[in-house]
Amino acid sequence: MRGKILVLLALWLLTAGASAPVRMTPVKITDGVYMFQHSQGSGNSTVVITNDGVLVLDFHIDNADQTLAGIRKLTDKKVKYLISSHSAGDHASGAWHFREDKPIYIATRNQIHDLRMQELEEFNERKNSNDPRYAGYKARELVFPDLGFDGNMTLYFGGLTFQITAEGRGHSTGDLTVYIPQKRVMLMGDLLDTEIHPGQGESAGVFFSNVKGWIQILDNIMARNLPVDTYVPGHGPAHIGRGVKDLEEQKRYFVVMRDEVAKMIAAGKSLDQIEKEFKIPQEFAHYTRPARLRQFYKLFYNQLMETGY
Repeated sequence: MRGKILVLLALWLLTAGASAPVRMTPVKITDGVYMFQHSQGSGNSTVVITNDGVLVLDFHIDNADQTLAGIRKLTDKKVKYLISSHSAGDHASGAWHFREDKPIYIATRNQIHDLRMQELEEFNERKNSNDPRYAGYKARELVFPDLGFDGNMTLYFGGLTFQITAEGRGHSTGDLTVYIPQKRVMLMGDLLDTEIHPGQGESAGVFFSNVKGWIQILDNIMARNLPVDTYVPGHGPAHIGRGVKDLEEQKRYFVVMRDEVAKMIAAGKSLDQIEKEFKIPQEFAHYTRPARLRQFYKLFYNQLMETGY
């Protein structure tokens, strides 16, 4: 009887954990800069409070309302600018929640293309679905950027400088970063995930990540030698004050994981065998969400077979 009770208790705990509501918890990075961390490891949002209003990077339709509520507790200033780091739904679908403040939404031109070509279709499918997972899409709209750019863009706002850079194809078809020199922070989007296995860049079921490009982008950012105290991740916790070591770890993750897959290919292993037999290196064993690796095994395998690296 006692055994049955323990089993039932374990099942209840698993169910309770699975159904736990998502929380966006504010974490202070530095004065005026807050990362709203997703409690289940999905996309973070970053909020910058200036003298003239608020700028927000990344917003999901399911939880941007929590980010907005958090902003209202921190300041009475309106949200003046929105920026999406890339076009995936967990980073670019929630601009609707900020509509009353009438912010200017900035993105790269290729993000605008992807939002219209892929995300809009997926957004509407979810909106019209009866699946309870997508209840948050009802009566809401996918908002498109007001301003698209290529290359680099500098925004002077509220006494701060926002250096916005289209970094190229790494996690997605076009990731951007935002460097704020006065705050010594850089907002990385999904080019940086901390303590979590990175996800394949995806827009409405179309997968875009390129490992070689991702490593090159990280190298390019590190080569700038910018005075950055904290690189703010798209997923996972912020390591305040850790600086470039976060980028070095992210690069090492891809190099080590790719090399392990390459060894298995050289040993004659098939993709199916790699997926079943791959052993996560000890230095990354503490990373969460290992289920994300399934897509990355395929990505590493196909890119190694096609290009050799």
